[in-house]
Amino acid sequence: MADILKVTTPMSGYDNSTIKNNPQAGQGPQIQNPVDPSKVMRGDNRTDSGGNQEQQLAFQYRSNFGTFLNMIKNSPDITRIFSDVFFQGEEMLTGGVMGEEAARQIASFFKASQMKEEDVLGFLKEQAESSVRFNGGIFDQLRQVMADTGSVDLKADILNFIKKFNDMSSGKHILHDIFNTVKDMEGYVFKQTASQLEEMLKELDLSAKEGDTQSNSALLKEKILPFMGRYIAANHDMGTIRDKISLLSVLMARYENGNREDVLQAFAKLTGYQGFRRHFGSTTAEEFGELLGQVDMEQAAGKNQWSDKFIEFLRTGVSGGAGLENRQTFLNIIQSLVVNESVYMPILHLAFPMEINGKKLFSEMWIDPDEEGSSTQAGAPRIARIFIKFEIAELGPFKLLMLYGDNTSSLQLYYPEKLKKSETSIQKGIKSILEKNHLRSDRIILQAGEGPSSLVSVFPKIQERKNTVDVRI
Repeated sequence: MADILKVTTPMSGYDNSTIKNNPQAGQGPQIQNPVDPSKVMRGDNRTDSGGNQEQQLAFQYRSNFGTFLNMIKNSPDITRIFSDVFFQGEEMLTGGVMGEEAARQIASFFKASQMKEEDVLGFLKEQAESSVRFNGGIFDQLRQVMADTGSVDLKADILNFIKKFNDMSSGKHILHDIFNTVKDMEGYVFKQTASQLEEMLKELDLSAKEGDTQSNSALLKEKILPFMGRYIAANHDMGTIRDKISLLSVLMARYENGNREDVLQAFAKLTGYQGFRRHFGSTTAEEFGELLGQVDMEQAAGKNQWSDKFIEFLRTGVSGGAGLENRQTFLNIIQSLVVNESVYMPILHLAFPMEINGKKLFSEMWIDPDEEGSSTQAGAPRIARIFIKFEIAELGPFKLLMLYGDNTSSLQLYYPEKLKKSETSIQKGIKSILEKNHLRSDRIILQAGEGPSSLVSVFPKIQERKNTVDVRI
């Protein structure tokens, strides 16, 4: 009987045990099948998740948030960079050879930075208020609703309302961006197409009020966008013009989203929630519409004259108006500013150069108004964490870390090594400033040296999202 189970060792010559199975050849680590989505291939040693040993040894910046953290650590030091530009003044930038418009923009900015000592506090308040887009009674109440409610639907509808209100208050700014984008398209198409595009652009009403979007939206959706779509289809132009159209589509969506009627409908939807009515009472959409008529949309959109001059100054530098050798410097400044305005940045960021009574300084400030969520805890005092980097001409760089709450504060100041002999007078000066502003200080720590080099080390909450779902889109 044949030993099917091979329980015992078969005797040689009585079966085919001498014929060995031919196992499938082992897969070498370098052997990989060609990728063919239309076929099911046999498994190999390929890993598309970066799981091989070499890739695991390096830190992977594969997510949006991981990239943001990497940029935070490696972004240029705007305080040092801009101080070099600002302290050397207009002569270093202009070099005596520049266009009239560039010279005007640069001179206007340096003039706007000049102020008296008594004007500084008002200036700082104005910059901070303009940086916070949603302030005032209605938004303070909405924050309370968000903190009190456990309804996901109510929170989603509040955010939807805020998004629509934001697009409405920014309507004029978005409309001018649309105009400039379409105008730029004329330089990437044939002459006949450019002239037709220019005629259609004349119909765009740049004086339309915020929220009055129907006429301009119809022009953009029914004429300009289809016209450019036909142009691309006819000429197979897959270059810059397509990028411009993609940008135009995004701007159009935002502009249309800010329609006044849509904003009122979003508010009317909120009135159906009990959690909303608990804070807003019986306020109707009609009453809210009357309030909208009294809102200063430029202020709601964060309009700020000094900031506008600052932006024009940076734009002049990036375009080469301050000298081509300084162009990369301005690009580094903009990169740092953009990183600090990321949606992942939970901290308010301010940056401004000032010339006070003839003395120049550049200051960069990060403010966390709600340290560790203290304002949402019952009975817990509200504590703010403030980090300031500033550089004073002829003295050098300083760093100040401050915790403030209930009219009491604790602060730590890092100052240049060359001022070590003046530490006592510096401490007296700080105490005098605090007393003048009716602040009590629990402790004041002075230390010579560079201080913290990473923003993440000062504000650990920046990394909080590392523990949440983190993907790259």
